[in-house]
Amino acid sequence: MTLTKAYELLASQPTSIAPYSAEKCENIVISAVTNDLGNTIVISRYGDTQWDMWPFFNQSNLSDGVKSFNWLRIPEGFRPACKAVIYRYWRTGIPGTRRPGAVSIMRVLQALLGFTKYLTDQNLTYFSQVRPIHVSNFVHNQRNVKCLSTNALVKNFFPLEILYRFNKEHEDGLKFHPWPESSYFDVAGMSGQAREKVTQASKTPLIPKGVAQQIFSFSERVLNNAHCVLDERDTGLRRKYRDQDVKLIRDCCFFLIGILTGMRCEEIVGIEIDAGRTEKKNGITYHWVTSIEHKTFKGRVEYMMPSLGHVILEVMERFSAPLRLILKNQICKMESETCDAESPRYQKTLARLKANQNRLFLGVSGRGVSAVTIGGWRMAMRNLASLAGTDWALAPHQMRRLYAWTFVRHRLGNLLFLKEQFKHSSLDMSQLYASNPNQDSPLYDEIFEEIQSQKVDIIESWLSDEQPLAGGAGIKIMKMRGHDFPNRSALILETSTKLNLRSTGHGWCLAQDDGCGGQGLYEKGLCVDCGNGVIDQSFKKVWQQLYSDQQELVREAEDLGPGAVDRVRRDMSRAKKVLNALGANIE
Repeated sequence: MTLTKAYELLASQPTSIAPYSAEKCENIVISAVTNDLGNTIVISRYGDTQWDMWPFFNQSNLSDGVKSFNWLRIPEGFRPACKAVIYRYWRTGIPGTRRPGAVSIMRVLQALLGFTKYLTDQNLTYFSQVRPIHVSNFVHNQRNVKCLSTNALVKNFFPLEILYRFNKEHEDGLKFHPWPESSYFDVAGMSGQAREKVTQASKTPLIPKGVAQQIFSFSERVLNNAHCVLDERDTGLRRKYRDQDVKLIRDCCFFLIGILTGMRCEEIVGIEIDAGRTEKKNGITYHWVTSIEHKTFKGRVEYMMPSLGHVILEVMERFSAPLRLILKNQICKMESETCDAESPRYQKTLARLKANQNRLFLGVSGRGVSAVTIGGWRMAMRNLASLAGTDWALAPHQMRRLYAWTFVRHRLGNLLFLKEQFKHSSLDMSQLYASNPNQDSPLYDEIFEEIQSQKVDIIESWLSDEQPLAGGAGIKIMKMRGHDFPNRSALILETSTKLNLRSTGHGWCLAQDDGCGGQGLYEKGLCVDCGNGVIDQSFKKVWQQLYSDQQELVREAEDLGPGAVDRVRRDMSRAKKVLNALGANIE
C-alpha cells in the first residue's frame, strides 16, 4: 500500500482561521495522506493537542520526535494565539519568500515554546499583557544570561516577528513590533561585518590531515575484513543484529562514502539498493551513486565516487540484507491485517517501514529496524574516531567539509594528491562533474566557499610581517607591506576574488595568463626569480629537500661533464637563495 500526501484535501483548507468560529476551526485539516485505494486518512486537525507532521518529512535521518509538536507544552493563555499565527505562517509563509517547510515550522514552535515560558516566568498570561520592556528583557536574558550563540539568537528572535506580522490572526496577537526600525537579524548581531564574522566562526571544523588519514586507514581495514565478519554473522557465529563488529562495518562505510563523495548525512542514509552505476565517456570511467537531496529541494541527485564506492555499496547491501528482510516481513504482516488500516498510527508505522525497506544504512533500536537518526550518527562517528586511535570530535558533516577542502587542493594545483586520494582516472574533476547534469549544486557552493576561504588565508599570511617570502612576486609583496591600506580586510577579500592562484608543488603561481606555459612545474628553479612566483613557509621542506638532492648530484654530475655541473650548481644556488629568504638553516 502506497501513501501520498492528500494534496487535494490539504489545498482546500483555509489559509487563515481568523474568519471562522472556534468550533469550525477545530476540524481544519493539518496533515493527511491518501492510500493507493484512494482512501484519505486524516492524521492531525487544528483542534488536536498534538500536530503530527510526519507526512511532510522526507528526510531519512530524522527521528519521530522532531516530526510532531504537543501544543500542551505551550502555556494555556498563549496557546490560542500561537496556534493561529503558526497556522497562517504554515499556510502562506511571509510574502516574497518560500513557504516554510515542516522542519522550519518545528524550529519556530520550539523557539515560541521558550519565549512563552519566559513570559510565564514573568507572571504574564496573555500576549496582550506583553510590553516592550518584556521583549527587551527577553533579549537581554538570551544574550547575557544564557549567553547563546548568534545563530541561536536568530532562531529564538525570529518567532517574535512572526507573532507581530500575523497578529490579526487572533485577538490576543502581539500588537507592537518587537524592535521598531530594526530586525531580528540586527538584534541577534547577525548583520554587516558581524554577520560575516559569525559565518566564518560557525564553519564546520576541518578534520586535520593526520586525523583524517588515521580514521580513513582504520575504516579501510574494517572494510577489507567486512566479508569475513559478515560470514561469521550469517553462519551464526555472531549476533545477527547487535554485534559491535558488524555495526562498525556500517559506521566505517558511512565515513568512507561521506569522505569520498561529499554527501550529507541524510543523503548517505537515503542510499538504497542498486544505487551505484558506472559509465564510460571518451575513454574515461565514471562511477556514480544516487540519493535524494532535500535541503535545497534538488530531489534525485548523483554524486561522483571512486571505484572503491562500489565496494562500499556491495558490503552495505550484504550488511543490510537481514534488516531489510525484517522490514519486508513486517510490511506484509501489516498489510494482511487491515483492521486498523484507517488509523493514523497504522499509517505512520507503515509509511516508516516502507520508506526504509530498501535502504542500506539501517540500525536496530527500541522501535525495531529503522534508518539511523542524525543523533545516532553523531555518536557513531565519535566512537569511530576513538576506535581509530584519535581524540577528534568527529561529526557527520565534517566529511563533506573535508571533501570540499580536498577538491580545493586540486583546484589550487595539487593534482597528484587528488588522484591518489580519489583514485580518479582523470585529473580534471570539474570536467568529470560537468559530464553529469544531475549534480548536487549546493556542493559546488561549499567548494567555491572553501576556495575563497583558503585564498584569503594564504594572501593574509603573505601580508603578515612575520612571514618571509621568496620568489619574484614574493619580494614585491614584502615591499607592499610598508604601505598603509585603509581597509586591510577588504583589500584581501577583493584580491582573493580576482587573483588566479595555483600551486606548483614547490611554490604559488600568480600568472593571470599562460605564464611560463608550465615550465616551472618541471624546472623548479624558474620560479625563484619569476615575477609570478611566491614561495612561502609551507614549501620550505620542499626546498630543503631540493637543496639536499642537488648536493648529492654534484659528485655524480662531474662524470657527465662541465655542462651538467653548471646546471646542478645553478639549481643548488637557486634553492639556497630560497632557503636564505625563508630563514632556513641550510646546514
